[in-house]
Amino acid sequence: MALDIRSINKLMKEGFDEASPMHVDPAERESLGEKITQQLTRIEGVDTKAYHYMSEAEKSRLVCTFSIADPDSRYFYMSRNNFRLVLDESNVLTLKTERHGSQAIVSDIDEIPPFVMQIKQRLARRQAQRVKREKIRDLKAQAIIAQVKQLAKTEQFDFMTQTDSQKLKLFVKLSDRDSIEIHIPFNQFQTSLPQLRTTITSLRELHASGLRFKITSGQGRLWRAAWVSHQSL
Repeated sequence: MALDIRSINKLMKEGFDEASPMHVDPAERESLGEKITQQLTRIEGVDTKAYHYMSEAEKSRLVCTFSIADPDSRYFYMSRNNFRLVLDESNVLTLKTERHGSQAIVSDIDEIPPFVMQIKQRLARRQAQRVKREKIRDLKAQAIIAQVKQLAKTEQFDFMTQTDSQKLKLFVKLSDRDSIEIHIPFNQFQTSLPQLRTTITSLRELHASGLRFKITSGQGRLWRAAWVSHQSL
């Protein structure tokens, strides 16, 4: 996933002091673009291709484009921070984001590579944090599954598991047609694990007795019915 616009705005503010706007002769626009592109192509993970539509008027002021991708993302467009370097109405070199309209005035082209590196460092830190969270999640999932295996062997039931970023889903087989689905949040697994045996045993006993049940949301209740309050009894 690309960096959010707040992070980009912060890095723009820190990376470009805007004290001495860089005025560019329009006749040198293309050669300047080639020079900046050469600088950027030396940085791993920077793409200088143009992926967004531009009108002829925009093209006439374009210096170059570049994007920085999250190396760990599975999605192409949502994983990229895209930028344009353009000449504004006063022929001042200006850095713009593609989607959000944020911009910064460039004083020197040497400001651009450090700005790019700051984005890459942010993405790398975020990736490291993501890997750490995934490792912790996997350890918790393994702890849950280990206890379920022990319980399944003792109580003699079949099960399946599925994980996402927030929880482990435990499916316990009740019959060839029925199963129960129990959600165990990773941030609550220490309190949830001791309750697994009681929960699974009780639900299996209810099913074996012929009692059927389900947990419904507010939308699943009878829309004309009202609760019978225990306080009124």
